[in-house]
Amino acid sequence: MDNSFFIFSEKNRPVQIERFHICTWEFNNDSSLVEFGFEVTKESITSNQLSISVFIPWFTKNCEVMDLYDKLSIAENSRFIFNDSISTTNSLDGGRNKLGVIHKFSDRNELCVIPVTIDKTSDKLITATINLQPYLDYDSAEKPNVYFRFWIKPTIPYISMRKKGISKSTIIYDIKVNERRNIPDDEVVFFSDKEFCKIKSSFSFNILPNKYDIVFFDNSSLKNVRTLEYDSFNKYLGDKRVKKDELLVVFNKKEVKVSDRKEFANSFSFFSIYSMERIGPGQYALAILINIICGVLLFIPGFRASANPKLSLQKVWNELPIEIYIALSIALVTLIYFILPIITSQLNKGWLWLLTKIGYKK
Repeated sequence: MDNSFFIFSEKNRPVQIERFHICTWEFNNDSSLVEFGFEVTKESITSNQLSISVFIPWFTKNCEVMDLYDKLSIAENSRFIFNDSISTTNSLDGGRNKLGVIHKFSDRNELCVIPVTIDKTSDKLITATINLQPYLDYDSAEKPNVYFRFWIKPTIPYISMRKKGISKSTIIYDIKVNERRNIPDDEVVFFSDKEFCKIKSSFSFNILPNKYDIVFFDNSSLKNVRTLEYDSFNKYLGDKRVKKDELLVVFNKKEVKVSDRKEFANSFSFFSIYSMERIGPGQYALAILINIICGVLLFIPGFRASANPKLSLQKVWNELPIEIYIALSIALVTLIYFILPIITSQLNKGWLWLLTKIGYKK
């Protein structure tokens, strides 16, 4: 799956992002969720409205999108997401908390969390527009950075690359942000007049079933691995697919070094591989299938030779005992066990593709 994301703004209106968050969720029921979070620097705010667009290769207009302001305006949720205690929360609209709030943290600068309007511009493209007038009207000696966050439910089961073997399943995440070399050939003209956002720090969270082990990771970016904090995430996300003690969080972070000349970077990338050993009904069924086929193949030559006169291969099937046909029937059922899920999966993909095309034409 192509996960080359491009974050940009209008030409000649550069936007600097202090922190960019991408959080990928994969659940046990073969479904997924992706969160995007943006902390825009106060220096980038020059008018009462700001728009940031994101190019997402797998995004379609049929994807469900939701702004997470209502979740993050609650201090307890923000305390958990930003990993810092909150001393006070000030409202931008006199306590209604509909137009934005300012959280004052203990160990980091205060932050203005603000709602956004999400526009499904087209397939592969989404635009978030922020009304900054309440922020500009707020009486403060020094304006804080602005933060917004939203999630997308893909129309596909997951956005990672999946490789399934006989005894092992592998998940590969190759996430790239603003890497110009990965611009699709048919989008080069489109991006020629776009201003890519400069990013200071990029955070990547892979949340996936804890039955997977980490096979490969980048030592320079991996920060920690832990079991998902069920109570906090369940309250924040409110998704029934989040189950207690079932999910693992792998946190990676990359940022521009202080020694670098440029304070903000052009691009970031994250690569990781996870695998799961599978020993279950599928492996047992395969062993049974192989044993039956090998047993029948070994039995037939001896059965032919024992007949007097020796049977030809064409006639041997009429003389085989009924036990052989029972064994072959079991082998056929076992073979269907393997093939049917593949056929069902392909039919579902075809049906989803058809629905997407019909929705697009409408």
